[in-house]
Amino acid sequence: MIEKYRDLIIIYEKDRAYVISCDSLGAIGSKEHDVVKVDEEIVGRTTIKVALAEALCLGAKPLVIADTLAVEMKPTGEKIISAIEKELKENGLEDVVLTGSTEENFPSSMTGLGITVISRVNLSDLKIKKVKKGMHISLLGYPLVGDEVLKYPDYVLQLKDYVEISKSKEIIEAVPVGSKGIKYELGILEKLAGLKINANIPSHINILKSGGPATSCIIVHEKKIPSITKIINKPLTYMGSFI
Repeated sequence: MIEKYRDLIIIYEKDRAYVISCDSLGAIGSKEHDVVKVDEEIVGRTTIKVALAEALCLGAKPLVIADTLAVEMKPTGEKIISAIEKELKENGLEDVVLTGSTEENFPSSMTGLGITVISRVNLSDLKIKKVKKGMHISLLGYPLVGDEVLKYPDYVLQLKDYVEISKSKEIIEAVPVGSKGIKYELGILEKLAGLKINANIPSHINILKSGGPATSCIIVHEKKIPSITKIINKPLTYMGSFI
């Protein structure tokens, strides 16, 4: 059976499932017409984090990554691929198979790339549709986008944080905040759970703002204050409970 879950595709096969996640980036880099100017190191690390975060939040283990780069291999492509490889190695994911392609036919004046990740998870470990009444909802990190990501690094979830979220037994479900914002993601959680959220969101949290490159994550947990904050040194904001 094949199911679309949020922006993911889940392929069920007996006692396990395959998760397909993806992300894209455009106009961010060091090329002439890039809008946000950053080094290729940041481009590679940030974009791979988003696609991996989606899979890790479901408890899935990445197997294959395809990077489709709309830039030339030398020098831009090589720098991005090197950053991706370093990000994987530093987070214990060096066994993931990396493949991809670059644009060698025409010159590019703006950075663009896409990332697709294929992951696998045992059905018993799949973190979806397990929300129950009384469970609590919190936000780890803050939704940031563009230059804010560089300006406020202490508020940004990194790949290592998503690895911890994936391993955590106390986190029932986890959802990286995407470009549609917190309000949209909470609405999807309500729909999938068949429950309503008794929201108690502080005024400093903008629930409509884009989450940028998965800088924050909504987590569902049984205890009101989860102990994962002892492992992940990022802001935790309580947002309510399911009723």
